[in-house]
Amino acid sequence: MKYIIKTLKYVGYTLLILFVMIFIWIFIQTKINPDEIPSIFGYKPFVVLSGSMETEIYKGDLVIVKDIDKNKLKKNDIIAFSDEDNYVVTHRIINVVKSENNKLEFITKGDNNNEEDSGTVKSEDVEGIYVKKISGFGNVILIMQKPITLVIILAFIVLIGALWISSGNNKLTKEEKLELERLRKSKQKE
Repeated sequence: MKYIIKTLKYVGYTLLILFVMIFIWIFIQTKINPDEIPSIFGYKPFVVLSGSMETEIYKGDLVIVKDIDKNKLKKNDIIAFSDEDNYVVTHRIINVVKSENNKLEFITKGDNNNEEDSGTVKSEDVEGIYVKKISGFGNVILIMQKPITLVIILAFIVLIGALWISSGNNKLTKEEKLELERLRKSKQKE
């Protein structure tokens, strides 16, 4: 049982460290290139801020999109794209058309909207194709973007790490205990 608990602790710490590293990587990428969406191995996370794609994707979800060759996009694919106001929107392609200069453009619509989106989405505005959602996790990301929350989380991680390290240093191995006992006995004989 102790082995299972110890293993779960290590897995938990590893996942926590991995999550923090990814979050820091995204934060750094955002600061270095504020005009680009941060990417991790071709995948980009987005927080959903509206209910336009319900019942597929809900407000507060975190969606993950993947870079893709824009020529492979087709009707019914869900894509994330930058709109004219530089907001990222995640909607379904309802039609694919060719522009005057023979480039693909996409007519999109939110599943929960009554009308298609105004205008077309140019290939260069597509951020990626929808791969997965993590329900409700977008709300967590929004909270974590606040500087005070980040400071509190980092302080908590440091505190947990310090407690874990200090608790591990107080425990003696069987060999160390035997050696201490042997030294104690040898001193008593003197």
